[in-house]
Amino acid sequence: MVPAPPVRLLQRIVGNRRSVVALARRHLLARYAGTLLGGLWEVLHPALTILVLWFVFTAAFHARGPHDMPFILYFVTGIVPWLLISESINQGTQGVVAHGFLIKKMVFPSEILPFVYLVASAVSHVLLLGLAAVVLLANGVPASIFWIQCIYYFVVACGLVLGIQWLLSALMVFHRDLGQVVGVLLNLAFWATPVVWVPNGVVPPRLAWILYANPFAYVIDGYRKSLLERQPFWTDWAHGLYVWTVLLALLVVGGTVFRRLKPHFADVL
Repeated sequence: MVPAPPVRLLQRIVGNRRSVVALARRHLLARYAGTLLGGLWEVLHPALTILVLWFVFTAAFHARGPHDMPFILYFVTGIVPWLLISESINQGTQGVVAHGFLIKKMVFPSEILPFVYLVASAVSHVLLLGLAAVVLLANGVPASIFWIQCIYYFVVACGLVLGIQWLLSALMVFHRDLGQVVGVLLNLAFWATPVVWVPNGVVPPRLAWILYANPFAYVIDGYRKSLLERQPFWTDWAHGLYVWTVLLALLVVGGTVFRRLKPHFADVL
């Protein structure tokens, strides 16, 4: 039996894992080449972004978390996974186009290129997650076995992102304006995901289905359930089943589109 397109693409990623690691390392080194602080910017840049947003929402809008918890706890546990999602999609969309010199000159497994950016983003994600843990501990939130659940939600986020990356990076080769569109859509998605606002206090009941339909909301909420609320992931099994269905659909659609367009990459690039 011939494997389905996403299975074949995943097999190529596993088979070329050394190339994935090497390209991700090259990307991280090139990003801050020539800077004084070098790789420290991998943490400093998102940490400063978090600090600025936290200051704006607390100083200007006097935001508070649910149950009157400090807003920094609610905010940091939502923004850390969101930065992984948004950065991976934004950069992964450019993956094939940015490495056109490889595709044009040799037989290269181009399906690994979007995943390279996901691996690179995962490095800063792990570092930021450690920073979030420090913030939680400093504010009196004790470490818990439920923190390990972040691995599960991380896997869900990676599956969703990878399917989107395959789809958008393949289309990007033929429609370069897509890069600008993705940036706009990510900004809209930021506000359609409960990163900085409390759903129960903002979303009218008649619009709650929009939040339910957003699979990234499941990931953001899952990180908070793991780090703050100590809730097992199976308590919301129905929503989880829906998100996994969306995840598999994205992998199938993204993988199929990528494989069908892949033979034309070298001609267009």
